[in-house]
This record gives sequence, structure tokens and C-alpha cells, in this order.
Amino acid sequence: MQSILRGGNRVLISKSTNVYTNLALERYLAENIKHQPKTRLLLLWRNQPCVVVGRYQNPFAESDIKYLAEKQIDLARRYSGGGTCYHDLGNLNVTIVTTREDYNRKKNLHWIVNTLNEAFNLTLHVTDRDDIFLDTFKVTGSASRLERLYAYHHFTLLINSCLNDLRRSLKSEDQIKITSKATPSVRSSVLNLADRNNSITYEKTIALLIEKFFQWNNEKNTTNCDYIDPLLYYEQMKDFENELKSQKFLYQATPPFVYTVEHEKQPIEISVSNGIITDIKGNDSIIDKKNFLGQLFHAVYHNIQKLNKT
Repeated sequence: MQSILRGGNRVLISKSTNVYTNLALERYLAENIKHQPKTRLLLLWRNQPCVVVGRYQNPFAESDIKYLAEKQIDLARRYSGGGTCYHDLGNLNVTIVTTREDYNRKKNLHWIVNTLNEAFNLTLHVTDRDDIFLDTFKVTGSASRLERLYAYHHFTLLINSCLNDLRRSLKSEDQIKITSKATPSVRSSVLNLADRNNSITYEKTIALLIEKFFQWNNEKNTTNCDYIDPLLYYEQMKDFENELKSQKFLYQATPPFVYTVEHEKQPIEISVSNGIITDIKGNDSIIDKKNFLGQLFHAVYHNIQKLNKT
């Protein structure tokens, strides 16, 4: 079994399309790789349809929980901050892992922009928020995790995603009902790269990034590139993957919030902390508080929706 933890300038492409497996792989590599100064690891991966919220976000405010369940679209919380993303097989995820000292988001983004612009005759640009736009359309968002010894910066590239599914999955009717200090996503109009240049494909983009990554890093050993099956490293990664799959991490890591429903014009305010309902303010004749207090909000979410009558 190949070593995926050796240092130097390397490219790894995940064979998995499972969001929990790929997020676990990313964290495992970042924590355990033999980091060397002035070198980078490029990890490329994509997922089956899923929604990924940032570490400090509220999944109810960022996505349509009911729709995701109906369509069997996975919902995950990642270890980095930033906003919510929709992933599918037409969306490439790019992770750049370095030492903490070598962490440089702007440099990473300008490399990807220059690479794509030159190869595909595009006019991509990096914004002050570290997003990548094509004219007025967003094609990638950006997020990072910084630790004492290492850092990783990851971002998406909309190549040929289903934008209707993206918009529908991220349309939350709960957003206006929630009061919270959780990080909100900044909504933008989006565009696939292939909509501007139909010669762009996932396969071409992968090949391009591999080639240009080694040139960018002045790396002569261009064979330092491997497709890997994360399942071969399940024992090493399982603690991360189990945490990512857990309801506790997905829902109970949500920052405190107040969820307000209206029953015949009478407001009911439900306070939630660590995913647990801690207080309810409203007419006792409308809501039987003892059935909700102390309960996990996500576990009684559908019952709460039944209270919402205009």
C-alpha cells in the first residue's frame, strides 16, 4: 500500500465520491503528512450530490433540510469556516495543504485563476472575499483551516454542476425564522465554467491542474501524482469520518439560535443551544412545552413545522 503521508510537492486525486470520506481524508492528510517547508500537497476530489455547511453555520438557515432528505442528498458540516456549498460530480474540490508558515490563500487563488484563464480563454478574477468570479458570476468559494503546524485552503470549481439542484438545495425557508450569530453565507449568482467554454470538462481540468501545479512549484518529479482509494486507509481515518457522519457534529455544533414560528399570528420563540431546546416563549395553549424542552431540535423539527400556521 502506497504511502500517502510522504512530504514534498505532490498531487493526490481521491477515487471516492463520498463527502464524509473525502472530508475525513482531507483532515487526515493535513494532520499527518510529513510537512516540508516551501512545498505543497494538492488534493483533488469530488462528491455525489451533497450540501456542505461551514464549521460555524446553521444548516437549517443554509439549506432546505426537508428537500435534502426527500432527494437523499447528503448534508455535512466541514472542519473549516466559510459558507455553504453544493457539491456534485460536476463540481471539483481543490485542497492545498502547506505548513502554517507557507499558507497563502491569495497566492493559491491567483495560481488557479491564471491557470484557467490562460488554458481556457476565460476572464476569471479573485475578489476581496477570496471568491473567484467570472464577470458577475461566482464559480468558487474559499475556506481554510489553520493549525499551529499546518494549514489547508480549499475551494470549489463549478465546472458542469446541476445549477437547478444547487439553487433548490440551498433555498431555505427557515432562514427568516432564525436569529443567530452563526456565519451566514453570502448569496451570489453562479455559473458553470463549461457554460462559458463548452470544451471545459472535469477530466481536462484535472489534467491541467496536475501539470501546472508541478510547474508552479518548480517540481521536476512530475510523477509524484497518485489516484488513491481512501477506503484503504479507513482505520487511520475512521475517527474523523465517524465524527463527520454524526448527528452531534452536524446539528449540535450549530451556534446558539432562536427559531420563531407563528401560529395564527402568535409568535413562538424556541431557543436552541448545543442543538438542544432550552427555552420556549409563547402561548401555552398552542404548544405543549414539556414535549419539546430538552429535546434535540433536529429530532423534533418536523413536529415544530406543524405549529407554523398563519
